[in-house]
Amino acid sequence: MRSRSEKDMADDGVGLPVEVLKQPNFEHCAKLYFWFIWLNPIWALNLTILLLLNFFEVPLWCREDFPNPCGDPEKFYLGGLPYLTRTESLILEVTCVVILAVHTFFPIAFNGNKLFWDTRLDNIKVLLLVLLAGDTIFNLVYVAPWGPIEHLPFRLGPYIRVLIVVVNLRGLRDCVKTLAGILGDFLDIAALLLLFLLFSSWLAFILFEDTIQGKTLFKTYGDTLYQMSILYTTSNNPDVWLPAYKQSRFSAIFFVIYILFGVYFVANLVLSVVYDSFKGQLAKLLVEAENARQEVLSAAFDLLDDQGRGYLDKQQCGKLFNEIKTYRTLPHIADEDIEAIFYALDDSGDFKINREELADLCNAISLKFDKADEPAYLEKFPRLYHSQKFEALKRFVRSDLFEKIVIGMLLVNLVAVIIETTLDIQNSTSQKSWQYVEFALGWLYVVEMVLKVVVYGFNNYWRSAQNRFDFVITVTIVVAETLTYTLPNKINFFANEEWIRYLLIARLLRLTRLLVLMERYQVMVSTFLKLIPSLMPYLGITFCIMCFFCTLGVQAFGGIIYDGNPRLPGSAIEENDYMVKNFNDFPSGMVVLFDLLITGNWHIWMDGFQEVTGKWWTQFYFWSFYVLAVLFLFNLVVAFVLEAFFAEMEMHSTAKESEVASDGDSSDDEQKLQGNGRVSRDPRDPRNKVKRARNDNVSSLLNHILSAEIEKTRSMKENA
Repeated sequence: MRSRSEKDMADDGVGLPVEVLKQPNFEHCAKLYFWFIWLNPIWALNLTILLLLNFFEVPLWCREDFPNPCGDPEKFYLGGLPYLTRTESLILEVTCVVILAVHTFFPIAFNGNKLFWDTRLDNIKVLLLVLLAGDTIFNLVYVAPWGPIEHLPFRLGPYIRVLIVVVNLRGLRDCVKTLAGILGDFLDIAALLLLFLLFSSWLAFILFEDTIQGKTLFKTYGDTLYQMSILYTTSNNPDVWLPAYKQSRFSAIFFVIYILFGVYFVANLVLSVVYDSFKGQLAKLLVEAENARQEVLSAAFDLLDDQGRGYLDKQQCGKLFNEIKTYRTLPHIADEDIEAIFYALDDSGDFKINREELADLCNAISLKFDKADEPAYLEKFPRLYHSQKFEALKRFVRSDLFEKIVIGMLLVNLVAVIIETTLDIQNSTSQKSWQYVEFALGWLYVVEMVLKVVVYGFNNYWRSAQNRFDFVITVTIVVAETLTYTLPNKINFFANEEWIRYLLIARLLRLTRLLVLMERYQVMVSTFLKLIPSLMPYLGITFCIMCFFCTLGVQAFGGIIYDGNPRLPGSAIEENDYMVKNFNDFPSGMVVLFDLLITGNWHIWMDGFQEVTGKWWTQFYFWSFYVLAVLFLFNLVVAFVLEAFFAEMEMHSTAKESEVASDGDSSDDEQKLQGNGRVSRDPRDPRNKVKRARNDNVSSLLNHILSAEIEKTRSMKENA
């Protein structure tokens, strides 16, 4: 059996890969594998630094000395983040490359040399590592004072860093695999969209040839195609067809039909086709993950079946259940229930647990349970902890009344903050009295915190993210306010009332718990929390795409937007006062790309940068980002969120109806069983924990959304 630390790693979602399970020296390989997993925080931190290094590196176009390597920040409209010196960036990058090399080659220790080099993913990681190391060496030659390179117009490293992050994170890899699978369908429907734009633009060019519209904006077919393509995104609506509308009101008919057909039919057709393909690819990914899981379970069964009989007997299962009891995230299994569970798993009734029956147990174990409460510290003093007065205190703290009192305090706190802030803006002398009210409320929160710690125990209290948030905010505010009132004007840092007010406002975020009390909002919050794990890879890919394009933008457009540039006057950027949003450094570029992502006046940057650079390929840069990040990926995320919400509403309604029907049909039987102590509505009861874990499982939501696609994928694999 593994050590306790290794069990806790498994509790948190870490499992042995099937390659390790099949190694002849399994125990030694498993130990090395868990060392590799134990170092995950270092690997994650290293990848984070690699990705964020782009934000603090000096742009390549900057050639001045520190402290202003890019010249006057006010003249070049820089992003505002501090820059690392070129030497500091080089040292940090070399350190990251060394750690990345250890991370990349460590799996050889437990997978073996042959398996490592036969794995395509490992080969890709090695290739990217070599490319990044080569770019780092090239950068070393550039930074070194003795180096022959005086100017470096291009670097491959920032692009490689993004790719390294993608290939080293499984969620991002699966996301890329899914998106690559729907690329063919996307290109097919994109061709249809292109035909629509070409035909509509040709029609517009013919219709408005001898009008003011044709003489100003539709001069050539290329100009018409450009303007009509932007109109498809509605970014230049209605400005682009105002000349035609001024000359003839009937011209609105053409543009209205174009917008209605393009935005409400063609755009949704593109989205529906792409999303349907996306669901198919996502279902395929889920089926592949389930097949890989079954392979791991089969290997685990072989390890448990040390005698090679093809089944597990009651004694072997008893040892397994005793091991399961040490897992904090699984319901406790009493010794007297082990035999009953064995017979419940034995579907065939032959007193043997085969592979399929063990898989049923593992399906239950895979659910995410709340971790079992640890004994509170005061339980070491049973006379006090179980005394009549302390039992009354525990019932009060755990009651709904206590929660309602805290919510009432928060509402009073909200009113106090609003009034105090308003009086502060008006410079009213009454502000001081409301500050004392907030100070008193702060100590009431301390009392609430102490009561919860005493009743639940600190470890159980700290396990909740909400409690951690409350603890940090409460302690910080109370300490700051106490020092402010007791030592006025002596500690300048704590005397700053502005940041204390921000913390007070942050505390009011606890009012979001009111949403959970309303059924409709409860479903919304539940859907949001379930979707976070599934959406994070796609949001992460969006961020990586932005980093990729931002690096390209900084290298292509860096340093061209500045006061005194003769090409700026009269450009779209200067006329709209968009000069502060540019690609002069990485932070500024990410802000521009965010604006492009939400398609807010995005054509202004495209027109402006083309006017400043005078290069035709500038349009290709902005159109590529729009098609990839907005038309393809961002709309996909929106569609997925919408369908997930409707699916969650349907699941919630079905579960509620089923629960009501079940309660109505079996109320008499349950009363009898409860009298015998066999049925419990206690949320800490293992059976209720299983129900709650199933309802909160992300897989249940995905399987509900993709049920038809999963069945189709499985049938195709069976027929193949």
